[in-house]
Amino acid sequence: MRFNLSAAASILLLILGAAFATSGTAQPSQELLPEESATKAKHLLQQVIGALGGQAYLDVRETDCEGRVAQFGNNGDLMGFTLFHDLWLLPDKNRTEYISKGESALMGYLIGEGPFFTHGGTMITLFSGDEGWMLDKGGVTSQPEDMVKTFVEQVQTNMNNVLRSRVNEPGSEVLYGGTDLIDLKEAEWIEFTDRDHREMRLAVDKSTHLPLRWVVETRDPETRERTENMTTYAQYQPMDGVRTPLNLIRSHNDRKLSQTFLTSCKYNTNLAPQLFTRAALDQKAPEIVKKGYKEKKDSK
Repeated sequence: MRFNLSAAASILLLILGAAFATSGTAQPSQELLPEESATKAKHLLQQVIGALGGQAYLDVRETDCEGRVAQFGNNGDLMGFTLFHDLWLLPDKNRTEYISKGESALMGYLIGEGPFFTHGGTMITLFSGDEGWMLDKGGVTSQPEDMVKTFVEQVQTNMNNVLRSRVNEPGSEVLYGGTDLIDLKEAEWIEFTDRDHREMRLAVDKSTHLPLRWVVETRDPETRERTENMTTYAQYQPMDGVRTPLNLIRSHNDRKLSQTFLTSCKYNTNLAPQLFTRAALDQKAPEIVKKGYKEKKDSK
């Protein structure tokens, strides 16, 4: 049976067990003029970059990460784990291989809700700019237009993309958002707005200057209803000179979607651009289709 994909906004990537708490409301210590707020925010932003690895963090062009992602249902119940191998050629080329041993609903990881594995198997999703494909037991197919649109939007609002480059784009603004208490840690908020008026917020640990939460707020153009997508970060470890969070939780409007546990991450390993093309999936297809046929035959 083919995998079903339902279009819903989430990377993630990312991205990728601690107690989960909803985002707090920042409490400014004092009213700041816009110029003062921007200056304070930019100073804090430089501290964040330094904590994440400084120039090593800014110079990341490729990522190669492995781990497992846990999925949660509407009632918060654990739905199961899926292994993954995630490759990025920054800023907008992504290839992720998912391996499921049994029934598994994969939600909120990189591209929102979906896909759905019915009897286990291997699936590869691939996005390159405004194009996307999927390889499963049935072969290679194009990603639905709304899934590609969701991926493109997530690239624009990805925390690392914003911190490394988008914050310096014309029309982007950064302001200090005040202080907060998050998971019993003193935190400070940085608020970002891009030229398309996207609203994003970063909560930073006041002592380590490492990111705690990344929040993207959107408004439905028809209903004007606001939605909030949040990623929390924990358990940072140095990898290739970059401080990397091994534990990531993704939520949508305070509902926990997924929790990602990274086992390894490598940076700038000279990934072949060919990996991020449909031709690469076509070449891989016979192996995946044959394996799927064998699994189906063995299950009878």
